[in-house]
Amino acid sequence: MSAGIELKALQLTIILLRQYKPELAKLLPGPNQYPLPDIDISLQMEADDIAKIIGALNELGELWLIEKSISPSEKSRNKLRQKCLAYLLDEWIKVGENYQQQLTNDHQFH
Repeated sequence: MSAGIELKALQLTIILLRQYKPELAKLLPGPNQYPLPDIDISLQMEADDIAKIIGALNELGELWLIEKSISPSEKSRNKLRQKCLAYLLDEWIKVGENYQQQLTNDHQFH
């Protein structure tokens, strides 16, 4: 099954997973394979892998929430992290929903 994701979401996911869960980053294609920046990337993935990526992003968010912000720059960084993570989770949930919709459609035609 394939599902689309924005290129920038794929790039950010790869950057975060390389540092946090490198084994999951290996499941994703290199974003430099795609020359056009404003297209959705079609991913060939299993449902379990999509769920693992969403879970890893959630875990990363939980780790970030544990960190204490003291200085204004740290508070600003944490707000940026929250926006980034919310965007990524939204994109990956859409990937999962698209995948699920494809499965539903396939079962209706068989």
